[in-house]
Amino acid sequence: MMRMLYLIVILGLVGCANSPQSNKQLELFFSSEQITLTAEQRRKIIQFFETFSYNQITATVGPTKLNNKFEALLHSQKRMQNIESIARERQIPLTLEYAPDITTDTLLLRSN
Repeated sequence: MMRMLYLIVILGLVGCANSPQSNKQLELFFSSEQITLTAEQRRKIIQFFETFSYNQITATVGPTKLNNKFEALLHSQKRMQNIESIARERQIPLTLEYAPDITTDTLLLRSN
């Protein structure tokens, strides 16, 4: 009887340890002109950083939907700077990536 109890407890612990963490990615969308974060976006980013503060986080920023490609790149860089400043405040290791092939006006935060 004790063996069965130990087996059940061990299987339960192994199952909990192997269960994947939910929602290891945060996806945010911007308007084309937007270069700063809204209060809601900032709150979601801070919450994501607090949840995964022990992991390396990658921020992937998509291009801005503007006709002038240089202006689109500048907008994306300003968005990246806003994310980076939050990460520095919280001392979160962050890798920044510019990905012109993802959906325009999109930010993806992933926990590695």
